[in-house]
Amino acid sequence: MRSERRLVFAVCGVLGALSGSLTAAEVVERILAVVNDRPVMLSEVALLGAVRGLDRATAVEAVIDERLMFEEAARLPQAVVGAEDEERAYQSLLGRGSARGALEADLRRLARRETAILRYVEFRFRQQVRVTDEAVRAAYEAEHAGREDAAAYDAVAPALRERLEDAALDARIEAWVKELRGAARIRYNAGGS
Repeated sequence: MRSERRLVFAVCGVLGALSGSLTAAEVVERILAVVNDRPVMLSEVALLGAVRGLDRATAVEAVIDERLMFEEAARLPQAVVGAEDEERAYQSLLGRGSARGALEADLRRLARRETAILRYVEFRFRQQVRVTDEAVRAAYEAEHAGREDAAAYDAVAPALRERLEDAALDARIEAWVKELRGAARIRYNAGGS
């Protein structure tokens, strides 16, 4: 009889502790959007937001863009990510203080996805970017014309060319993402973001 009472008290104590924690529970996971029939989860958005320092609404859009780019990149054999590349990207993410505390599997998935996208962009778009000598000269003139302390053209031309190439590549990527979004099925969940 005594042992039964102890058992009942023990069970009641556990249930009481559980019910107290259940009432104070918070939402751990939520579907914020659906992209091509695949959910975009709160945890995925939170991780990307933390790593890049984005607010939730911006992080939702970034996850959607990455999801669409990765779907396209995964079709190309040149975008396959090897173990060394994944490890290098993973270590880079770990080096950012904001990634601390994230699960290793989540960070590795993010590292793999970002690396595949970068490989795809390099393969598909980088070779299409051409900046003429005239464009570099025009950029030099626009930035340094008439300045007494202006650096010599030959000293700054490589950096100007790289900046112009990066801007042209960014424009191609933006157009690509716009095209991907136009062809995708994206649905946002009410109250999700």
